[in-house]
Amino acid sequence: MTCLLKGVWSLNLKYICMHVWLIGVKPIKTLYMYMISNIAYPLSLLFAVGVLSDGKLLPFALSGGLVALTAANTLVIAGEIAVFRLQNRYQDLIVSTNAGPIDYMIGETIAGISWAIPGIAFYFAMDLVYGILNPYRIVMTLFVSALLIISLASIAFVMASRVKYVRNIWAISGILSILLMTISPTFYPYTYIPKYVLFALSIIPTTPAAVLEQGIFGIAPIAWYMLPILIVECIIYVMIAKWFIRWRED
Repeated sequence: MTCLLKGVWSLNLKYICMHVWLIGVKPIKTLYMYMISNIAYPLSLLFAVGVLSDGKLLPFALSGGLVALTAANTLVIAGEIAVFRLQNRYQDLIVSTNAGPIDYMIGETIAGISWAIPGIAFYFAMDLVYGILNPYRIVMTLFVSALLIISLASIAFVMASRVKYVRNIWAISGILSILLMTISPTFYPYTYIPKYVLFALSIIPTTPAAVLEQGIFGIAPIAWYMLPILIVECIIYVMIAKWFIRWRED
């Protein structure tokens, strides 16, 4: 924990900003179609839940859509990290500079999630239209989303650092993304799940995030006990990623 705080304190902000600009912001001008395609899955689930439930579960689909979109776009950075490490050796270049693994992780996470901004904005707009969002809920949603992004980005770094072939990471991240969005109570009330099952599923970061979002949006009883669970998971996953990331190849 002390090492983690020390690493955060000594961040290379110049490198982080340059990484976000070069990897996340600048490519959007030419690869904007990816911004449209990456919201297709959550939007299709939103449509399906709304139609099949005759609109009754639409508020849950809207709150869960933010969680699903955040999760999907965070996990997909695992593929880019693997490419940087195994193919174009960009990670080797960064290793030779004064930027550390935490700087690299933060820069890549922010760059990756920047592609989800249009989709997140769409969900926020829909939530405002349906009257389930207010300033307090916006602040709490951003806080929960930040914890979720950090947790899942750490998992993505661990996965990308362990694979030996780039093709494998795309399959792994895709399967994991679907599992995280379907096993967790993302698009339906968490009260449908027995409490002991809910606690078992809380090891998955999307579960406490989805439960908290439903309570924050006022569409289910607020379960504040999930907040410390999400915070602890966030810290643990970051520490695991920092310890196990292949910063320098053996």
